Amino acid sequence: MTMLRNLEFFGAPHACLLFMPSFYDSVRIAGDVGMYAQTFLLSLAAHGLGGVPQTLLGFFAETAREVLGIDPSLKMLFGISFGYPDLDSAASRYWIGKTAIQDHVTFHK
Repeated sequence: MTMLRNLEFFGAPHACLLFMPSFYDSVRIAGDVGMYAQTFLLSLAAHGLGGVPQTLLGFFAETAREVLGIDPSLKMLFGISFGYPDLDSAASRYWIGKTAIQDHVTFHK
């Protein structure tokens, strides 16, 4: 069921697909795209919208390239479905617990 919802963009009216050029150190470029995506998601939230990052969409990069006329040299990382959240849906009430930052980060003095 979740897989199908992914392919339906979770019912969101909009989606963006994030592509990157493949040159130099691709890891750094992917990091930049990730930072852009995080800023985009935070901007959505600041304006009362919601977004869902979807790595599964990357498996359909070739289809996206063909339909949208995107240069084949660009690599698709993931997509983000977005719109106004349905606050009554079960997905909107799902909460993933978080561990303390000290469990994942080492601070050096």
